[in-house]
Amino acid sequence: MEKVYISVDLEGMEGVVSKLQTVRKNPDFHLARKRLTFDVNAAVEAAVKAGAKEIVVCDGHADMENILIDDLHPEAKLISGAMRSSLQMQGIEAGYDALVIFGHAGGGLTVGGVMDHTYNSMRVYNLRLNGVTVNTEAVMNGFIAGYYGVPLVTVIGDEAMVQEVKEFAPDVEGVVVKYGFSRFSAMSLSPQKARELIGAGVYKGLNRAKTIKPLSIKEPIIMEVDFRDAHAADVAELVPGVKRLAPRTVSYTGDGPTIFKLQELLFFRLLDEYPF
Repeated sequence: MEKVYISVDLEGMEGVVSKLQTVRKNPDFHLARKRLTFDVNAAVEAAVKAGAKEIVVCDGHADMENILIDDLHPEAKLISGAMRSSLQMQGIEAGYDALVIFGHAGGGLTVGGVMDHTYNSMRVYNLRLNGVTVNTEAVMNGFIAGYYGVPLVTVIGDEAMVQEVKEFAPDVEGVVVKYGFSRFSAMSLSPQKARELIGAGVYKGLNRAKTIKPLSIKEPIIMEVDFRDAHAADVAELVPGVKRLAPRTVSYTGDGPTIFKLQELLFFRLLDEYPF
């Protein structure tokens, strides 16, 4: 075990149930980001114990500047800041031995998923790859890693998200840190207990990495996106190669890297502001 990639989000972690914890201007955000940093440290420490020589942590929530680098485990390297070509998987490449998914929410339309969404909750309603619904960011990130031959070994988040991932990756090690009652209500483990389970789950997953097959998807990939309104599809249709299928639906066919880059463009950059 040489290189480990840890993709980090916030909505899926213990104690996080609303925008009070996930939006920078809100009162509990500073507590959530500090808790997240120490949760990540538990994963990094487990990777060190598993023999990893290089551990890259990718901050993938909102503006992607959430993890407190002053408090981060000394053996971790941190990717932060927005405007990327691969969103929550920036820098992933062949040569990594394992992927750990950390704190992602369940995909949009997930019953019992706490703060469930697909990338941009204001824009994206549904996402399909080759006709299969892939609303869970954790699964999409698993496909991105799989393109480079990197297996998804451990996934950490709420119960609904872990179950979603296991539908695509049944051998993944799942760590549940909260149990959703509704979109904005959950029963969470204490941070101390969550970190204990995170460490154990990451260590176990990394030690099984050679037995876990990377996720794969047949190319060319047909990506279909149902937006929440027709305006978003109007804008997306301006991109060469994007086809309009319905008032709110567009599609694009391409190879993995192109599809992954296009998600950044369609879900965020082209739609930063509405004209009304």
